[in-house]
Amino acid sequence: MNKFTESERAAMAEELAANGFNSLLRLIVLHDKNILDITSAKYKVGTYCCASGSTIKSWSKHGLRGVYVERALEFAACYHLPINAHQLEPTNAIIERWLEYDYNLVKSGRAKSSTFNGWDIAARGILDKQLVKKASSKSLMSVGEM
Repeated sequence: MNKFTESERAAMAEELAANGFNSLLRLIVLHDKNILDITSAKYKVGTYCCASGSTIKSWSKHGLRGVYVERALEFAACYHLPINAHQLEPTNAIIERWLEYDYNLVKSGRAKSSTFNGWDIAARGILDKQLVKKASSKSLMSVGEM
């Protein structure tokens, strides 16, 4: 039996991908004096990737997917930015490690240090008060939520 559910894996993958994309934007602003803010960086990457406006908008919340990861890495290479594919599209091993890390934070009573809100309470049968409090304090993300 796997320790984490598919919905938890999907939520963590989405969170890590969004974090990676937002990190890329911050790196662009730091390295290009002509790009003054995150919004400009987002649309510069989007233009390079030939993405629609709604797709570009979704990247901050859901991260890059598919061919956009490759194009964003090409864009980052133009600026010699220190970012890799696994940061924009996390591997299963990375997802599992972050789930394990966050779960251990919550179980050890440090729920406030936890940033992940995608715990599947119903499937997990959570009895730990801190985890329930943490998970129910914000709405849980569902797979494919836009």
